[in-house]
Amino acid sequence: MGARLMEIFRAEKICVVEDNSSKPCRICGQKMKLVRTVVDSDSGDITHMFECPCGKRLWDD
Repeated sequence: MGARLMEIFRAEKICVVEDNSSKPCRICGQKMKLVRTVVDSDSGDITHMFECPCGKRLWDD
């Protein structure tokens, strides 16, 4: 597990992903903004992090 955690700190920014999301916030209903996209290089799984102006955050994978 320790080696796996170290991989997180070695993460590199490899591209910029355009925010085409129309995901509404469950709290206030405003459009959430895509702030992070993380790709697991071993599995290819993609996780997106969205944030709303009201402060709510959502991880979507």
